[in-house]
Amino acid sequence: MKPPAANKRRAIVASFLSVAVVYLLSASFLVSSLDLVQHQSLLQPPAPSNKVSRESDSHHDVGSSNSDHEMPIYTTEMAAQAIRPAPWTCGHPNKAIADPLTHQQSFFAFVHIYKTAGSTLRSFFHAYAYVCHKGWMCLIGCVKVKSSSIQSQGEWEPCRVKNVMIGEDNVMEEEGTEDRQYPSVNNTVPKNNIDIIGGHFRIGTGDYVLEKKSDIHPVRHIVFLRDPMDRFVSGILYERHRDNDNLAQIVDLIKGRVRGSRAANDYWDKSSNYLLTPEQAEEFESYQSELLEVTPTSGLTPKGQFAKTRALLAIHNLARYNAIVGMTERMDESMEMLKHVLLALASEEKIEQLERYTNGTKHNESNKVSTASVVEELKKDTDFMPVFDEYVKYERMINDYAMNMHLMQYSQMKQSAGS
Repeated sequence: MKPPAANKRRAIVASFLSVAVVYLLSASFLVSSLDLVQHQSLLQPPAPSNKVSRESDSHHDVGSSNSDHEMPIYTTEMAAQAIRPAPWTCGHPNKAIADPLTHQQSFFAFVHIYKTAGSTLRSFFHAYAYVCHKGWMCLIGCVKVKSSSIQSQGEWEPCRVKNVMIGEDNVMEEEGTEDRQYPSVNNTVPKNNIDIIGGHFRIGTGDYVLEKKSDIHPVRHIVFLRDPMDRFVSGILYERHRDNDNLAQIVDLIKGRVRGSRAANDYWDKSSNYLLTPEQAEEFESYQSELLEVTPTSGLTPKGQFAKTRALLAIHNLARYNAIVGMTERMDESMEMLKHVLLALASEEKIEQLERYTNGTKHNESNKVSTASVVEELKKDTDFMPVFDEYVKYERMINDYAMNMHLMQYSQMKQSAGS
């Protein structure tokens, strides 16, 4: 017989899965899931509602494969709010101008999800900071930053500053530069000197940079996503780029990995490494072994329930933070939206200067074999593709919701431009 303490812990873990999604609907991001378990009477599931709003027939119906109450409603009002132009002017250090919605300075966080055109975007933000006299800081090694670290006044451990560009002060630093002004990052550095941070870190990492003075979160997140099959293949190509594998070798490697993972009932949920907050990620890590022993009531396997819960939390985070969402398959639209937000008050001269600096920048193929050619070859195997589709289905759930957000935001941008 298990001791009482162990039984209590298992009861908490069993409840965790049932309240994890409702977690984000509570009054605060920072209430722990254990507190929620102890106060379940305060948590009510969202009221039934219509499916996610759409601006055109081409938008994905993210509620088609999941009951409506699991998905947050994303409205046209939220989309319009997400793509509102920053109040600053390109070329002038008018950092003190407050966003009328947040009553704070404008501050952006680019959450670089693995294999989603990050090189293109990092180059763009670096050039933007130079041309527009803004501050850009690129962070690396930051995915595992602890919630206690970002809440403190100390350094964000284990984050490292890869490079900094502060156009206002003509500061340009790379990792390894001697006598650096910005060798590390904490909450004070970006508040006083930086307008945009970016890199491989979790959504919400910058939550304590600015004080929240309104219902609108002061940190404006930018997130790019990509078709999960393409992203998985691109990741394998990047991993193998020094091995000179041919197309057949890459295809066989992918099939073997996917089939092996599915034989173990594993799912690919890489986006959740970036779209869960540090607090949420720590709770999942703390209880992972117990969570995977709980028999779900949904008919899913424990690993399936685990991956689905993480995916739903990621989706709720996208909506709660109302991230500006770009899609690599719609890169032109996505960059148009970014420029709408960041360059609305820029002169034609500044826009042309930025275009010259960023002209020709594109995300890199990691191998002589292209992502598109590998995916095309994989699709020829009709026995394998259902296995692959099952493997990435929770990534696709996130991607479909994000695509819907992107399409609505782009539609609102075009409407505002025409008004």
